[in-house]
Amino acid sequence: MYHYQPMDDQQTSHDQDATRLSLSTQQEPDPASNSPSRIATSGDMAIAAIKYRFARLVITTITLLLFVFGTPYLVQQIQYSLEYGKIKARYDAASVHLSSGTNESISQRSELVSNKVAPSVVHIHTAAFDMEARTNRRVLPESNLFPSRGQGSGIIISTDGYILTNRHVIEDSSLVYVHLADQSRHSAAIIGVDKETDLALIKIDKGNLIAIEWAPREAVQVGSMVWAMGSPFGLEQSITLGIISATHRTAKVGTLYQDFLQTDAAVNPGNSGGPLVNEDGLLIGVNTAIIGDAYQGISFAVPGYVAKPISDQLEKNGRVSRGWLGLSLTNSTAEILALHQLELTEGQSRLGAQVTAFAPSYSPGYAAGIEINDIIIEFNDRPVTSTTQFIQTIGETPGGEEARLKLRRLVGDESQEILIKLTLGERPTE
Repeated sequence: MYHYQPMDDQQTSHDQDATRLSLSTQQEPDPASNSPSRIATSGDMAIAAIKYRFARLVITTITLLLFVFGTPYLVQQIQYSLEYGKIKARYDAASVHLSSGTNESISQRSELVSNKVAPSVVHIHTAAFDMEARTNRRVLPESNLFPSRGQGSGIIISTDGYILTNRHVIEDSSLVYVHLADQSRHSAAIIGVDKETDLALIKIDKGNLIAIEWAPREAVQVGSMVWAMGSPFGLEQSITLGIISATHRTAKVGTLYQDFLQTDAAVNPGNSGGPLVNEDGLLIGVNTAIIGDAYQGISFAVPGYVAKPISDQLEKNGRVSRGWLGLSLTNSTAEILALHQLELTEGQSRLGAQVTAFAPSYSPGYAAGIEINDIIIEFNDRPVTSTTQFIQTIGETPGGEEARLKLRRLVGDESQEILIKLTLGERPTE
């Protein structure tokens, strides 16, 4: 028989103390043995906290900057979009109404023309720095260091940002800026200029623009109503009404390659480069010049049929190439015309262009077989009415292109009709 005998209290207490000591040893390691690990962990946590706080600071700062500076820009862009939407709606309504052929009063017609043309009209301002003043400190006064400013008008001719204006508007400019009808502002690059017609092509980096529509050549008639738009004296989107007073003006201004429309629509400084449009809102000319320093009832515009091929060449090549025959010409007298069996029709004062010399002797005209005293009566199936008109017609045709000439030549006592095909040379630059 076995008897259970409990341990005495002293032994039990000893065993419990030993157990507690063992557990204590396992749960509480020596601080000295794990000190580096604990320090490293705390350091990583501190660095992480600093990085977090810095990231939050950066994000907060960027958010504030975007809010402060981005909000006005965003609001501005929204305003531009809203304004463009209004302009586009008026443009669409006016285009439909004008194309319907409905007769309106002059005031109604003016409003419709304005709504259709306005989106394609821009205000141009320029800055030109006095480079001598900027590089030579001895030049005084110091105000010369600041840019001089100019202004004018322009016409949007393509949806991707090409703008037609006058050469003298952007001439000698270091900076060119454009204000659109929605009041947005854009810097512009100069694509090319043509001194002979005083035209220039610039471009802004913006798409989805409303381009003006070109009128056909036959739309230009004396007595037709026209509207001039632009920024006279900086007053943007101004419009005036007049009529075509005359065509083919060259005597007062320009060169032989100018072929001005004369109008009585009010044109003032700042209108230069703006459109002259007909009653359908189609472009028939580019407002260019006035007589004197202010409007006196006479103003001039480069016809659309002259401006269109010039702008096409500037866009394609950045320059204008003009055809050249190397001929000295004069208007034939009535006696010479009679010898060639040519008669002036009713209303004609001149006919043809008579060859008087070759300049120089190796000119394309001489090489093609043209002779002195020949009277040129047609160029590419277009009648030649005068020397000036013939030179202008050749100038509209780029050098290197094929051309057909019809002329009259005296052979003995008889006048014979001669057909000549040739390749135009390129007019030498001055």
